[in-house]
Amino acid sequence: DSGGPVAVAVSMIVGTTLPSPTTLGFVIVPRGTFTMGDGVSLCAMDEHEVTLTEDFYLGQTEVTNRQYLEMAQWAYDNGYVTATPFMVQDNLDGSLVELLNLDDSNCEIAFSNGTFRMRDAGHGINPNHPVKGVTWYGAAAFCDWLSLRENLPRAYSHATWVCNEWDPYRARGYRLPTEAEWEYAAQYDDERMYPWGNETPDCSRANWGGYSGGCVGWTTPVRNYPAEKTIGGRGLYDMAGNMWEWCNDRYGGPSDCSLGISPVVDPPGPESGAYRQIRGGSWNVNDCRNLRCAPRGGLSPGTSLSIVGFRVARTVNP
Repeated sequence: DSGGPVAVAVSMIVGTTLPSPTTLGFVIVPRGTFTMGDGVSLCAMDEHEVTLTEDFYLGQTEVTNRQYLEMAQWAYDNGYVTATPFMVQDNLDGSLVELLNLDDSNCEIAFSNGTFRMRDAGHGINPNHPVKGVTWYGAAAFCDWLSLRENLPRAYSHATWVCNEWDPYRARGYRLPTEAEWEYAAQYDDERMYPWGNETPDCSRANWGGYSGGCVGWTTPVRNYPAEKTIGGRGLYDMAGNMWEWCNDRYGGPSDCSLGISPVVDPPGPESGAYRQIRGGSWNVNDCRNLRCAPRGGLSPGTSLSIVGFRVARTVNP
């Protein structure tokens, strides 16, 4: 990717306290209006106009094992989490939720004697693969650790897990993208069917297809596939495939998945719902339609799987 002003801005945001692999690369997605939903995809049959009034940073890649490990170590050393060989547990605002399931046989991070390290979950040591076993809480907490490290206000209350009092777009700290931001970035800026365009998915475009007969049968390193698109001269990677990605929004589930048809501005998602949004498909999906920009789904926020990760967002000038 090209350097320029974005590279400078990212350096200012992320800093250099931790080793360089932790430094997150971002694109700046300009504010704009788009059609959310595509009329055919799961829970995206409704189509409506969405206007986003804030430019936002979006991680070029999914957060990796190494990035999560190093920030978890920083959070542990600063008392923001507790850890055992079985889990990383929250320690902010009285919260005790599980953030990272170290007991999951597919998790590629381990902890013992006060130190996090990489582990072989059957596919080698993979520091640059997306982190696995992270709950929605663990993804949101990672964003808050970044904010704390940079002396920014945390976006999330860990007592309620509400983002910036229901206004994520005006949060000053790091956060998860709203599902509107995620879909807007994935189809930017021509309403394309897939992040790369309208061409049918194959193994040269994304990591998908499941355990057998698929492209890889496990995750691949971030940036392993060509950038699906560039925004401002910088690429976005794995918006389709590799890992499903946690988004900020609550989700009512398949029985309550209507987007509505009225135009909306800066939608924060529903104020209730037992699930949180996931987007983008993963390495183990067998139906290529799940790789489209518009399909919507959700999981319980305490779920930890080998197919769900996340990328980080932040409003540019809230």
